[in-house]
Amino acid sequence: LKMNGHSTQKTKSLFQRLSQTIVPTHYDLTIQPNLDTFKFNGYVNIHLKIKEPAGSIVLYAADLEVDNAKVKSTANDEQLGKIEFDKESERITVNFDKKLETGDYELAFKFAGEINNRMIGFYRNKYTTPDGSETRYGASTQFEPADCRRAFPCWDEPNFKATFDITLITPKNLCAISNMPVKSENEYVNDKEWKITAFDRTPIMSTYLVAFIVGEYDYVETKDSNDVSMKVYTLVGKKEHGKFALDTAAKVLPFYADYFNIKYPIAKADQIAISDFPSGAMENWGLITYHETALLIDPKFSSVASRQRVANVVAHELSHQWFGNLVTMDWWTDLWLNEGFAKWIQFLAVDKFYPEFDIWTQFVADIYAGFLIPDAFKSSHPIEVPIGHPAEIDEIFDVISYSKGSSVIRMLHDYIGDDAFRNGLHNYLMEYSYKNTITENLWLHLTKASNKPVNEVMSSWTRQMGYPLLTVTEEQTDKNRVIKIKQQRFIADGSVDEEKLQWKIPITVFTKSNPKQIAQQVLMDDPEITIKLDNISENDWIKLNYNAIGLYRVKYESQTLARLNEPIVKKTISPQDRLMIQNDLAALCNSGHQSFVDYLKFLPSYTDEDNFTVWKSIASNIGNLSSILEYTNYFDEFKKYCLNIYSSIQKKLGWEAKPNEDPLSTMLRPMILGIVGKSGDQDLINEAKKRFERHIAGDLIDENIRGAVYVIVSHYGDESTHEALRKLYVAADMAEEKARLLRSMGHSIKPEMIENTLKFIFEGNNVRMQDSIVGLATCTTSHEGRDIVWKFLQKNWKMLVERFGEKSRFLIRFVEYGLSDFADEQTASEIKSFFDTMNTAIVVRPIKKVLETIHMRSEVLKRDSKAIEGYLKQP
Repeated sequence: LKMNGHSTQKTKSLFQRLSQTIVPTHYDLTIQPNLDTFKFNGYVNIHLKIKEPAGSIVLYAADLEVDNAKVKSTANDEQLGKIEFDKESERITVNFDKKLETGDYELAFKFAGEINNRMIGFYRNKYTTPDGSETRYGASTQFEPADCRRAFPCWDEPNFKATFDITLITPKNLCAISNMPVKSENEYVNDKEWKITAFDRTPIMSTYLVAFIVGEYDYVETKDSNDVSMKVYTLVGKKEHGKFALDTAAKVLPFYADYFNIKYPIAKADQIAISDFPSGAMENWGLITYHETALLIDPKFSSVASRQRVANVVAHELSHQWFGNLVTMDWWTDLWLNEGFAKWIQFLAVDKFYPEFDIWTQFVADIYAGFLIPDAFKSSHPIEVPIGHPAEIDEIFDVISYSKGSSVIRMLHDYIGDDAFRNGLHNYLMEYSYKNTITENLWLHLTKASNKPVNEVMSSWTRQMGYPLLTVTEEQTDKNRVIKIKQQRFIADGSVDEEKLQWKIPITVFTKSNPKQIAQQVLMDDPEITIKLDNISENDWIKLNYNAIGLYRVKYESQTLARLNEPIVKKTISPQDRLMIQNDLAALCNSGHQSFVDYLKFLPSYTDEDNFTVWKSIASNIGNLSSILEYTNYFDEFKKYCLNIYSSIQKKLGWEAKPNEDPLSTMLRPMILGIVGKSGDQDLINEAKKRFERHIAGDLIDENIRGAVYVIVSHYGDESTHEALRKLYVAADMAEEKARLLRSMGHSIKPEMIENTLKFIFEGNNVRMQDSIVGLATCTTSHEGRDIVWKFLQKNWKMLVERFGEKSRFLIRFVEYGLSDFADEQTASEIKSFFDTMNTAIVVRPIKKVLETIHMRSEVLKRDSKAIEGYLKQP
């Protein structure tokens, strides 16, 4: 999603949605782009139903010149309208001398606009010809949430659904592509070098899902098992790179048709890689647009991690073709359901077709554990937040809406079971096909299908922010164990929840005697409950939250936690359970419920761990602690501790892939190499340098470990190393390879290299606008880099606001990725004062989050630094 609009403060009280007394039913739209001048002309004829007599019509138009407004009734009465522009609200009012009585009308306009360079509305994208000799431009659209109004005048709100007949007038040598199959293609009478492409009528749909694209493209094509035509479009010369996404889509689309028990409603399902694109992908109906790294796989040089990412994004976007496109939220308030659902079901689909990725375990590390961090802040927000102006969407829709949203759906699916879930879902999609709906309607259908109180259980998770910490105490008598569980909101800085929030919590307990089965399952509906377990020996371990499905953290007594060492070492519990034990412990240390020494003492339980995802979670927690301890004078001791923790897995994996190795080991290797290299293992550093020299000479590094080698040589390298990385970046043809190189450049610890990297990113035309955030974020991996990035942001903030637009989601990323890793209150107060004076509305919430993060990190240092030092320096 992207943003354009006005600050929340100004608009919340003023914003009103368009009246439902005038409703569009159909648009006839013609667009003629000129890619030499970056201008476009258009004509639109909109069929309307007027339900109450009106002297004027209000609709949206932004950054457009609109004239020649005419309205015609079914009796062919025609009158001209006078147009008033309201730039602030992005609307136009068309006034008529004679009142329009109730009935059917057609409203027509001519309009013109700019094919802009801001990746919103109808915008331009730059590419080079296959031989690299010439720069050219194409044009494509990005309308969600509220930028269709920049391409043509329309009722640009999701619940004004209509059909669209789209026609493009373009040069003959360019592809013209839209949501629907081509109906006809004819020569343009005014100019024989141009053509007119008309497309079939769309289904009834929202404006934010309309798409049209003009440019030079190749494609690969197939049909799925239900005879739906599928193409993946790529830049010329790269069509082979579309095959993996095409194969994935051809499996996933029929899987969804079967899962929802509703056939895909359009004759085609196309996907296209756009060279300039603001996010991962956009689910336009029948024509999904993607960032190149989210769609293209080079059969020779793409890593396993990239394949996994493409499978994930393709599965996500295809699910929206039903959940979002066929059935659409009434207003942006319920967008969380749209996105949370798609994020959940993408894992279901990827798990079915690529079981080797063990993707549900990765869900726990990336999605579930991902939202637990920000949702513990006081600056968090509920999943369901009333949205007024669409400009508020990007301030609200973050990891909590997407990741907590999908975790809530996962918990719900587990609570009611797959059969009830599918039945309820099918009935919901059938009832609201081609219509708009709200969250409660889905809960209603799932309640009917399952006979469980879905709305009641779900509202505590969607309508209040945060999640509970369960404190567990035990008592053993003979063969029985009594477990007391107390719930309270978990807050990142360890403070007490003044609001005393409570949740309805589906709780599971399992034990040593049957580690693969739930011993007890209860719905906790009180501040405290007691669970009794029979036939359990005194030294048997117990654990809550089987497979990490419930949305809560657990604090055990020290003895209970110590017993869990055994199933971790023996791997008798699932990777999900293994990773969450240390993840909860790290969070309890971050918040001061326990000392970080407890975490450091517990981690050796994992030295023989071999699961990629468990290591990913450990690496994330150690990385976080490492970035705090960088500010101490015993950081070298900590790096030795890290080498100890990682040494056995690193030796086991080595540098080279084993024959027939599973993809998870392939993804684990570069992660471990990078960490061990940055922790100072000299043999490994020397090997990385040798491999890099050979790589430059033409003996290419294996694509799966290439990123790790780049990071290690960047970290220790001099100016000539960095010059080599920059040269490779400029020469790279593949977006994936460019991303690998860009991610490595900021890892240097030499201030002048980091400054050069920032110059390389932001000056000249080396790095595309949408990729600059990747480069900036990696410059903060060292404390030297953080200081430089902070100075850079202060000096260039106004330029960034101007370049990206004051409502751009990129500004949120610059703040959150660039400033969260400090660990002192001094810098926090500088950040606060600077942004107080800047007055950039979209970053108000992110700044609060950054300040809470820094406060939490500085508290860890104050509280635990001495004890950690003592532990690390003990003989």
